[in-house]
Amino acid sequence: MESLDIAGHLDNWSVSIQLDKKEAARSIYEELNKHTDDYDAETLVTYLLLESRYYAIQRDFQESKHSLVKAREYDGNFTELQKYQLFFAEGIIYYFEKQYQDALVCLEKAEKYVSPSMEPAKIGEFHLIKAMVYYFLDITTLSAVHAARAVENFKSLEPLNFLLARTELVQGMNYLDMSDYELAEEHLHRALSTCKRIENQSLLASTNLNLGLLYVTRGLPATAIRYLEDALAGKQERIELNVLYLLADSYWKTNQATKAKQAYSEGFQKSLDNDDTKMKWEFAMLHKKYEDRHNFESVWQEGIDYFQKVNDKFNVRLFSKELAQYYTDSKQYELATKYYLLALI
Repeated sequence: MESLDIAGHLDNWSVSIQLDKKEAARSIYEELNKHTDDYDAETLVTYLLLESRYYAIQRDFQESKHSLVKAREYDGNFTELQKYQLFFAEGIIYYFEKQYQDALVCLEKAEKYVSPSMEPAKIGEFHLIKAMVYYFLDITTLSAVHAARAVENFKSLEPLNFLLARTELVQGMNYLDMSDYELAEEHLHRALSTCKRIENQSLLASTNLNLGLLYVTRGLPATAIRYLEDALAGKQERIELNVLYLLADSYWKTNQATKAKQAYSEGFQKSLDNDDTKMKWEFAMLHKKYEDRHNFESVWQEGIDYFQKVNDKFNVRLFSKELAQYYTDSKQYELATKYYLLALI
């Protein structure tokens, strides 16, 4: 492979990684890896930084980190762009590992090297990842700001529709968290339309899940079922438990008890098989809400205690609010006050 082809292959590799095209990225990696002995120092650093990103999308974080260790051997001669790529790659690893505070620290370092001369795709990708990190840190306003900046960089670049769809999805999730349901619906349907154009099943399933969540939140379970069933049909294991939970809840709310029990049973068993204690409690509490009212109070109290122990503030607030309302309706005001206070944490 000629030297000019190396540069071209590195560019194509970068795009494949950005667009999460794992097979294309693997093919380019195998070709580039044959020639590493011929690279000068600057090209080798670029290769290693992209190699870290490549291993990250393959979810091989040990190798991803090892690539950065090798790249740092040359850090005295890094270009400004390579300094950005290093910190951004570190942030990506922490993001995938769900260490969001560490990811944010790395992204703040990377942002010092973001310049208007960078390609819009790179600038947009940076703002997208930062928006997602802020979302998972529950800093919704800043997440929305960075998502909007990402859209500005992606919207005129059709080949980047995958990244645009991810950004539109994050925007919808932010507005859903802010209870701005009209804007949430608008952005989620935009994401859905973009997903269908690029035929990305993973992103399509996630968007359908969030539309289902939107309509459940708005008290429209019959509408939610349509999107949740589409999400389940996408066969994406990483979101399957969430889909089954919302489906069971929506089926029960629309008096489809047989379907509800099927979705509950499948979800509860999968939560046991996956050793997912959080979802096990969510399914158990859902079942007591609709089918086993005799044990409703004790199981919900135990479930809320568990969520407190693992510092799951979202579920503490969510379930405490509903349990408090139950105690208010049954005129057990002391218990109602206890759970209303928990709902405010």
